[in-house]
Amino acid sequence: MKGLKRDISTTAILVASAGGMVGSGWLFTSYYSAKIAGSGALISWLIATIFMIFIALPLCELGAMYPVSGGLSNYPKFTHGKIVGFIFSWLMWLSYLVMIPIEVQAVLQYSSIYWPNLLNADQSLTLSGYFCALFIMVFLVILNNFGIKIIVEVNKYISIWKFIIPVLAALAFIFVTKNPTLPSFHFASVDSWNDIFSALAIGGIAFAFTGFQNGLVLAGEVKNPQRNIPISILGAILVGFVLYTLLQYSFLVGVPKSMLDAQGGFSNLSFQGDAGPLVGLALVLGLGIIAKLLLLDAVVSPLGTAVIYTTATSRILYGMAENGFLPKTLLKLNRHHIPYITIIVNFCFGMLTFLPFPGWQKMVAFLSSTSILTYGIGGICLLAFRKQKPDMARPFKMPFPYIISNISFFVCSLMLYWCGWDNIWKLCIAVFIGLSFSFIFYKSTRTMKAFNELGWFLFYLVAILIISYFGNFGGNNHLPSPYDYVCLFTLSLVTLRWSTYTATKYNQQNSDELPLEKKLERA
Repeated sequence: MKGLKRDISTTAILVASAGGMVGSGWLFTSYYSAKIAGSGALISWLIATIFMIFIALPLCELGAMYPVSGGLSNYPKFTHGKIVGFIFSWLMWLSYLVMIPIEVQAVLQYSSIYWPNLLNADQSLTLSGYFCALFIMVFLVILNNFGIKIIVEVNKYISIWKFIIPVLAALAFIFVTKNPTLPSFHFASVDSWNDIFSALAIGGIAFAFTGFQNGLVLAGEVKNPQRNIPISILGAILVGFVLYTLLQYSFLVGVPKSMLDAQGGFSNLSFQGDAGPLVGLALVLGLGIIAKLLLLDAVVSPLGTAVIYTTATSRILYGMAENGFLPKTLLKLNRHHIPYITIIVNFCFGMLTFLPFPGWQKMVAFLSSTSILTYGIGGICLLAFRKQKPDMARPFKMPFPYIISNISFFVCSLMLYWCGWDNIWKLCIAVFIGLSFSFIFYKSTRTMKAFNELGWFLFYLVAILIISYFGNFGGNNHLPSPYDYVCLFTLSLVTLRWSTYTATKYNQQNSDELPLEKKLERA
């Protein structure tokens, strides 16, 4: 975008995307996923990776075609209008905003092993913990005001450490385990598969992949974005799969059988100093040096990820202002070409998110639902652009667009459903808060016009809320499997068709607006 400099190389953007996935997720996800699904957590990782590739393919085409900062927050405005654009920008900003406090919470949760007065019994922050969080957040703001080149260089070296320690810990767990074998898992029962799907959505697995789209968000500052954005997106997913699967396997085989028998299996598993499960396992296995490295990395990894997310979140807000969703004041840059006002605004709102979501896992469950909902717009926008701009240059052109876009949107619907009723109703509240802001901001928008642009999305949201309420992931189980999945599949097909029709109609009615190609020239 105007004012931002393209200083990020191929290696740097790949590291920013892959490194964004190696934050607090690796410190907790193996533990929480094992508690939910046992050995089935390995299947959860495989399913999640396949799903993420289908989600990523439309984003690769969109990012290479339209390389500006803000990523997914940009596309819906051009395909479906300002109201839809604002809502998805709002959701994406919210998902990134929550990510920074999650990483800070992880630092404090592991630190509570030595300083227990940082956390309450429910893992929420004490007054001391809140002041520590404030100090860390201020540090992130200061660091992010010194230029994108410095940030990506710092992140590159931190990421080397972030990749080495998890691999070292995983290999150590496997090496010290005599005859490593996976605990038995019964795949035949419906409940077992429900546990696999729940681990994917609320055990932190979907959250662990959050970050693969950082290349998309920082696209306005990437050199040769047409080539480098697809590399960063798909490369990050594959790196994440290898690393996290290794960690999950090492955790499953590393927990002594005697310990599992004594505690009644993975579902009841706990360690002394439960706030840091990997440290707990290292101490059980007699790996004192690994435990110390893990405690050090529990600060380095989340902080490294928080640095990148502070950068990315400010670019989303910058993109919203650039698209006319927010006041132009947010476009002001400092002498290092950094949008400093957006960083300060994000800091203020980020501090508030510590209050309603006590503990890492509760924060992650909500973030997963918001992220998954924003991923769904990728396939929708791709089909809309294929109809609206068939002749536009596409450096990365996805094959079988209709089939892959349908699969992409359906898997987003599945993962959102697996987040459970308790998270979906909270997500709906967040959406309607965003809707309220959009109608206040666009006072001149006619209600009927807004409904015509938004109708497909409101229909989808209400329908998935109903399915979730009657389904068996936190609902009342009046809609058992496979009927819930049939409903979700039908809902996905109808919504995708409706949204494509709406986009085509919007394009016909607004053909006099500034063409997308001209907007790209200005970026």
